[in-house]
Amino acid sequence: MKTIGLTLLLAAIFGGIASAAGPTGAGRMAVTPTTLTAGSTGNELTFTFTANRSLTGQTIVDVPRGWSPAQRRSATSPGYVELKRGTCGGSTRIASIKARRLTITTACKRGHSYQLLYHKASVPTIAADGYIFLTQTRASGAKAKFRPLARDGQPVVKLKGAPATGLDMTLTSVATAGTAFSVTVRAIDSWSNNAFPYGATVTLTSSDPAATLPGPYAYKPADLAQHAFTGVVLRTPGTQTITATDSNGLRLQSQPITVVTP
Repeated sequence: MKTIGLTLLLAAIFGGIASAAGPTGAGRMAVTPTTLTAGSTGNELTFTFTANRSLTGQTIVDVPRGWSPAQRRSATSPGYVELKRGTCGGSTRIASIKARRLTITTACKRGHSYQLLYHKASVPTIAADGYIFLTQTRASGAKAKFRPLARDGQPVVKLKGAPATGLDMTLTSVATAGTAFSVTVRAIDSWSNNAFPYGATVTLTSSDPAATLPGPYAYKPADLAQHAFTGVVLRTPGTQTITATDSNGLRLQSQPITVVTP
């Protein structure tokens, strides 16, 4: 399954920060929606910054790679961003966009908030349990440093797989006649992510007329489009194959399996 672990992402980003035991940035950045479909386009996201202490300074937000770069050139093109000051001060605005980094001049009293709107965004084709839009703040002053918001105050968007366009199969290439093995069948989208949603029934067949195969299996939401069929037994020596077919008409034949005698 092609995923990026949120725990690993956060560990990589915050690994050096935790050891420094320094203060965190001033506030929390929430995002809606929190889950999108891998490879999708035209997504509308709203980031809401709320100060947990008064902040007069700057906020920076880094757009992850694979997402539409933020831009202010064209309101009809992907990645266009705009800021609504909300209850924050009148000087709160987008100051600059360089590469994938937005810099926001920020003047917010404790408990006050603004919104950053990110329009028509295209997202990566790799499903993940966490793409983080790393947000940092700093107060005004020559010696002030940018500090990341706390882990639970960072905006994170999950990407789920798209609808199934095919099947993927994992199994042995050499089997001993009469010895059971397992076959894992995944329903996948166009980018080889585990598909979502998926609830078809998958049936296994084999070129080996003497094979013992498990019965059809109806995928459940908790399976996340993946199931291991156990108790597969091939009995006829030589080259054999196994074919998985689902109730929606998707079909996949395995690579050749060499069946050897015990």
